[in-house]
Amino acid sequence: MADDEKGIVTAGFSLLWRRQGILWWVFVVNFVCGALGTAPAALQLSRALHHSMAGQPLSRGFDLGMFFELLRLPNVSLMRSTTSSYLFAFVFFLFMLFVSGGILETYRQDRGLTTGDFFAASGAFFWRLVRLMLLSIIPFVMVGAIYQGLDKLSDYFGNKAVADQVGIFSWWASMAVFLLLALAVRLWFDVAQVRAAAKNERGMWRNLWKAYRITWGDLGGLFWMYFRIGLFAWVTLALGVAIWAHLPPTATPVTFVLLELILLAQLVTRFWQLASATTWYQRYAEAAPADSLDFTMPQPEAVIAAIETPAVPETDLLPLSDPEAPPTGA
Repeated sequence: MADDEKGIVTAGFSLLWRRQGILWWVFVVNFVCGALGTAPAALQLSRALHHSMAGQPLSRGFDLGMFFELLRLPNVSLMRSTTSSYLFAFVFFLFMLFVSGGILETYRQDRGLTTGDFFAASGAFFWRLVRLMLLSIIPFVMVGAIYQGLDKLSDYFGNKAVADQVGIFSWWASMAVFLLLALAVRLWFDVAQVRAAAKNERGMWRNLWKAYRITWGDLGGLFWMYFRIGLFAWVTLALGVAIWAHLPPTATPVTFVLLELILLAQLVTRFWQLASATTWYQRYAEAAPADSLDFTMPQPEAVIAAIETPAVPETDLLPLSDPEAPPTGA
């Protein structure tokens, strides 16, 4: 592998950069879904505010009071226009779930797959990733329950304490615990996805348990890897929102470009995590001894070849003609 001498985070970004075509393709699909989802609300607002006195406060800046007044108007009905936004958000979610198998296979092989091979891998792993997604609901619900308990505890301390800052600090501590636990669960299931693609695993319960053992074996290193990549998402989001808050409302093209850059940064973060998890798995999990945390050696065959290419008996192979011999009848 060309990235053997690099750190995992750097090698993961290099893999992402080499296979950036997938990133741009997903970005375009997200852009189209976002445009189709927000078009009804934009048209409704244009009809309601076109040449109206009510639209002037919103043209000079974001007026929260005027925005809530718009929500109450029967001819605006923005809440009904949000149905298309939810619909296309769900369409993009299903799209990402479907192509995740092809993305993992592309990162695993570190080469550009043909369109047929990419969608073949996507279809081969789709229902396995669906089962993993459904299984991930259980730990995420548990993490949410832990956060709810910590949130109630912070409210209790805030009400009992004399200083007002106690409640705020305890709430931030609860949020930090929630984010760290959610990141750990995300890491666990990403390793499970990578292992399912690498081993062509079909039993997701067994795969999830082995991925848990693998993750636990290097939890500190993996968590620090994901935490640093996640910081990129948070920093770019905070910076983008800060710039957006200071832009004038009339700077529509600049605002559009800024929001698209924020979205692109979030997609880069997600793909960077998957590429880094794949790199880590190939470098350490597959290279580990067979008796070490149940790590196994990598299979040399590609998943697509194993699924689609039938084995040809040796007796059925035809002998090749001698390229130096003249053609028959010459």
